[in-house]
Amino acid sequence: MRTLGAEASVLFVASSEPLGARLDAAGIPHTSLGFTRGHHVILHPRKFARSVETLGPGGALLPRGGYLAAALRAGGYRGRVVAVAHDAMLELLPGSYRHRLLRPIDRATGFWASDVDVAVSDFVLSHIRHHARGGRLVRIYNGVDLRAYSSKEGLSNEHVMIACAGRLIQGKGVDILLRAFAAGPARHGARLRIAGDGPKRSELQALASELRLNGLVEFTGWNLDMPSFWRASDIATLPSDTFIESFGMAAIEAMACTKPVVVTANGALPELVEDGVTGAIVPPGDAGALADALVTLTHDAKKRQAAGRAARALRTTVRYP
Repeated sequence: MRTLGAEASVLFVASSEPLGARLDAAGIPHTSLGFTRGHHVILHPRKFARSVETLGPGGALLPRGGYLAAALRAGGYRGRVVAVAHDAMLELLPGSYRHRLLRPIDRATGFWASDVDVAVSDFVLSHIRHHARGGRLVRIYNGVDLRAYSSKEGLSNEHVMIACAGRLIQGKGVDILLRAFAAGPARHGARLRIAGDGPKRSELQALASELRLNGLVEFTGWNLDMPSFWRASDIATLPSDTFIESFGMAAIEAMACTKPVVVTANGALPELVEDGVTGAIVPPGDAGALADALVTLTHDAKKRQAAGRAARALRTTVRYP
């Protein structure tokens, strides 16, 4: 925003934690409405709209559409509203009959209230296009600052380092990655580093011990310096299984740091990686195929470097459907 000459502030509907401290460090002003739940803006639309008007009379950028956009308009906000759809996968997840009924209604309400709706991938675009009515619908991939995510090749590590970053939750495929790593790369001298945290961490650490990977796998917890994390790796992987990926931020972070990426054919991930050029695409849940792809890159430094350079050079354009 600053690069474009726009002043931006952040309004939290609920608590500002854990992002508040990072915004303070970056000199970005922020405030909070203090609601206990996000959907409480529906009960206080005027307060919501007045707060947004004070911070951003020129326009509001929402992390999702639906009730947020509707409440903003209902409260009297007249600036432009741009809603970014990160969460199309929620409509595909199982749930109660009530939730399955409300999800499309919620999204359709947001299309009525927003001026522009942004899908972060063609995968998301395909799932929200049929709801759009009247507003502009556009696909804009997420991006990274290439000055921060700089390239670095020819690491002098004694071992090839495979890296994975994400929430340690059900469906992210880290359990499959551990089994794939034990069956392949670990036997060929590779190491595995996993950044992130979540309710499955202790279970995954126990699985690593069960697979006799002690000393070969490191769980780093949350990492706020992702450029350094990816630069210290040789291969990146996103092994998502049943959790549907609407984009895959970790993939392009690693690619910007000239790392080949092995992903599963899950959600939008195949849009980001060109099989055999910038990395590899394997079936979700297939530990054998994942192991083979990782072993291939582990053994071939020239192939890793060529794929990393191709990944760094990747560019894309906005798509207007």
